[in-house]
Amino acid sequence: MKYRKIIGKKGAEKILSIYWFLILVIIAGGIFSMVYVFYGHPYDFRDLEARALTNQIADCISDGGQIKPSINISNINLLEDCNLNFNDLSYTEVQYYSRLELYNPDSQKISESSAGNSNLESSCELSSEDYKKLARCNTEQLYSTINGQGITIKILSIVRKSEKNTK
Repeated sequence: MKYRKIIGKKGAEKILSIYWFLILVIIAGGIFSMVYVFYGHPYDFRDLEARALTNQIADCISDGGQIKPSINISNINLLEDCNLNFNDLSYTEVQYYSRLELYNPDSQKISESSAGNSNLESSCELSSEDYKKLARCNTEQLYSTINGQGITIKILSIVRKSEKNTK
């Protein structure tokens, strides 16, 4: 009440409108900064995509601990047998690579099959925090059987796509 007597009713409304404007600026600035932080950098899904590719190949080859009867282990074509498509119209070169290796219980290689850009394989040896723009690799090993014989399955999946996933 004392301030109204000193500055008057109009003066009090002007001061309140300045504070009201200041609060609106703070709220708008907070919303802008949250949106910028949220959308400012792209999400890097390459690790998840490499794991998904590995799981897709594992599900294609083995079901419930058994090699699927439709799979010819001596001649596996990853693209055709697993219905994979490594073509991406956004890029001029293939951004994926997968390798499948089958071993008998004596660790002798039975079969090997690969698909995609084999040049990406060298990125797996260098992958670390210093090389964020290199391809992401995922290696899995699982065990299965065919006709009662144990088989070790090793799957390597690599996804590059660094132009869209890193800054």
